[in-house]
Formats: sequence, structure tokens, C-alpha cells
Amino acid sequence: MEQTIKQFLEFRKQFTPAQWHEINRIIDGQFSKKAAELQLDDQDVEVIKNIITQQKIMK
Repeated sequence: MEQTIKQFLEFRKQFTPAQWHEINRIIDGQFSKKAAELQLDDQDVEVIKNIITQQKIMK
């Protein structure tokens, strides 16, 4: 794990803070598009509900 973190940090050094922010924004945008396309079944909804309940995200 430590080696993986070091490799990530070396990779990260290639970009300015502004570039890194923009890369993250683009990636988040793609994730959002994919999430909008995703169809959840009843089991998925149940798992999500259980996690929300266990972590007390919503009362």
C-alpha cells in the first residue's frame, strides 16, 4: 500500500493544482453521467437503505 501511495504522489506531481482540479472535475462529471444511466434493482435499493440507516446519514 505504501508503494502505491508513493506512486500516486509521483504521478500527481506532474500536474499543477489547477490541472489536477480540472482532471478531478472531468472525472466526477463522467461518474455522474454513468450514475444517471445506472438502473438500480430492489436489492440495490435495500443495500443503500441499510447503509444509510447503519451510518445514521438520515433519521
